[in-house]
Amino acid sequence: MVARRSRGGAHSRRPFEVLTPSVKVLIDLAILYPQPPHHHGNYNAEGFEVRKVVPGDLTEWSMTVDGDWIGRVTYELMSKDRSETVTHWVPSRVLKPLH
Repeated sequence: MVARRSRGGAHSRRPFEVLTPSVKVLIDLAILYPQPPHHHGNYNAEGFEVRKVVPGDLTEWSMTVDGDWIGRVTYELMSKDRSETVTHWVPSRVLKPLH
């Protein structure tokens, strides 16, 4: 991330940083879409698969007002007969660099 000096002289980070080119990452969908405690859903083979890790493209970093980092990612959300391209902001804890 890029550091800069604030008016008081202390270092601060810019809240947005666009990545050019994008960075290949792994997105842990099980962390992004957690099941609530004592979950009692019914299995549906036709639904989206959100209990796996998928590859994606990280295009931007941003900082929340609380100082946490989030990344703008694009990835494929898959079901048995459907593939949906998704782009949204996710917490940095769900992202890992793809080597």
